[in-house]
Formats: sequence, C-alpha cells, structure tokens
Amino acid sequence: MRRVFNFSAGPAMLPTEVLDASAKALLDYNGKGFGIAECSHRGKEFDGVMDEAIARCKKLFGLGDTHDVLFLQGGATQLFTTIPMNFCKAKADYLVSGEWSQKAAKAASALGKQVNIVASSESSNFDHEPGNWKLGDGAEYLHVCSNETVHGHRLAEWPQHPNLIVDASSEFMARPHPVQDCALVYGGAQKNLGPSGVVLALVRKDLYARIPKDVPALFSFAKQAENKSMINTPPTFGVYILLETFRWLERQGGLAAMEAKNEAKAKLIYDAIDQSGGFYFSTLKAGADPATRSRMNVTFRLKDESLTDLFIKEAEALHMVALKGYRTVGGIRASIYNAMPTEGCQALADHMRAFAKKRG
Repeated sequence: MRRVFNFSAGPAMLPTEVLDASAKALLDYNGKGFGIAECSHRGKEFDGVMDEAIARCKKLFGLGDTHDVLFLQGGATQLFTTIPMNFCKAKADYLVSGEWSQKAAKAASALGKQVNIVASSESSNFDHEPGNWKLGDGAEYLHVCSNETVHGHRLAEWPQHPNLIVDASSEFMARPHPVQDCALVYGGAQKNLGPSGVVLALVRKDLYARIPKDVPALFSFAKQAENKSMINTPPTFGVYILLETFRWLERQGGLAAMEAKNEAKAKLIYDAIDQSGGFYFSTLKAGADPATRSRMNVTFRLKDESLTDLFIKEAEALHMVALKGYRTVGGIRASIYNAMPTEGCQALADHMRAFAKKRG
C-alpha cells in the first residue's frame, strides 16, 4: 500500500512505526491474547501503560515532580472552559493571535470571568503575532496559543510569566518547550502526538489550591491527577498510541532533534515561496519577522487565485493531499507536523517550483 503525503491540519499523519506497533498491540498486547483496547483501565496492563507514558513524557521534557502529566478528554476546546473554571476566580489575561486563542478568550468570558485582551491582531484577520502587550492588573494567569494553525504563525519564544498557560496543540513536542516555567501547557493529540480524542496536559501542582470546591470531579485538574486521569474510562487506545509516539520521539533523538528536523522541513517550503518571484506569497503580514512563521503550518497563496484548485488537484495526482487552506484564509496550508517526512516537504517544494515555472 502506498501512503500519501498527508498535509492535513489534524487529525494528521502518524509515524508508520507508531502505527505498526499500535496495530499489533490492538490485536494482541504483549502476547496476552487480547488487544490493548480490550483490557480494563483498572487492570495492571493498562496501569503499566499509563505509568510508562507519564514517565516518558516527563523524560522528554526534562520535567520533575513540580508538574503532573494528565491525559484528558473533550479536546483542547473543552479546556478553554475548564481552565478558567479551575484557575480563574475573577480576572485573566489572554493574547488573541488567531481563531483558537480567540475562542479560548470567549469561553472564559462566557463563564463570567473578566477577560483582559493583552493584544490582538483580529483587525487584520490575524495575519501576525500582535505586539505591544498590556497585561492587566490582578490577572490570575496569562493564556497564549503558541502556534496558530489557521493563520500560520507562532510565538518564536514563549513569554515569561509567573502563571503562564499555553495552548500548544499544534506544536506539542515539535521542539523543546520551557514547560517547567509554565503553570499549565496543554494540547490536543491529533497534530503531533497521536489520534484525536486525547488531550495532553502538564499541570503545575501548586495550582490545585486555587480550584473551587464546586468544580465537578470530572472537570477538576486536581481530581484527575489524584486518579491518574482515570476518574472515568479514559481513551485507552489513544493513550497507548501516545506512548508509542513518546518511544518514537526518543528514538529520533528527542525534542531538540525534532526541532532541527522540523526547521529544515519548513525551510524547504518557505524557500520555494520566497524564491518564486511573487508567484507564491505568504498569508502573513508583509514584513513579519520570519522567526514567527509557523514551522508546523505553512500558509500561502498563489498570485493568481484561480490557479489554486488546479495546484491542489495536481498535487493530489502526485500523492500529496489535504493542502486546501482554512476557509477564513484561503490559499494553501501545508501542515508538516513531526510525522511528515522530509521527502514530503521536498515533494511539495518541487511541485511548487514546477507549477510556477509552467504557469508563471
């Protein structure tokens, strides 16, 4: 079977080694005669999976006992609500740099919290990371989205803040993160880590004292930590795939090695854009700092928009799929998460150059 280069923004492609190992475990886990998705989450087999997944996650981040590793459900979108429910009594700061951070801020506001927008680029359709931040007085945390999948830009450096909360969904484990300096880092697994249905959250333990007593146990980060993310039945197979991904990341050399690989992959496509003589152009604001261009989601347009569908069709014929840009941005979006091989980015860059030469 030929596997295509899948540029989907998520759920996204997974490493074939991870898929192979997970498929074997799905049929027969460690010679037990039953699959990993068939064993009880209360049994010793899955308990061992959880223990190893937590340990390997902490090892990859160099994270000590200050934080808990949680595997949650409901997607990162649910955490837009549960985070302020747990940790915001009155006020919180939010950086609104794209659709996802905007949704997070709106979710907090819907709970009746006072949301201070420290900066926003909404007026220009989120085409850059906004500057000139103005932190609010008495805010209990600062929330940011480190990489905006829709608009293709990132925070090159995470801000320093005593209570920084980061939605890292689309770049989780794609580079080293200063999680030890953060209050909470979270993200949906379906970009870099595994299948949809699992959220990885790294929570600083001293936050638990803030949680109101009336927060339901299922939505309480403290209660989830007490129960090792198993208050109810967790997405067992999804967590197992995360474990296989952690193992795979270790074999790749860890997060610093992944960052170097991802930088090189993104450069192949950005070079094709920058060297096209204007045939392709970034969806980001002219003059934007190249360091803020996303290494995970490369977004661009063709100078003749009428050629976009043809570009996508010809790419599909070359076994490259899911390149259509998000509906509010248009153009092309190439999502090149950890599992995208260098060959996929090279194939796209080659197609871009050949397409421009033929129609430029």
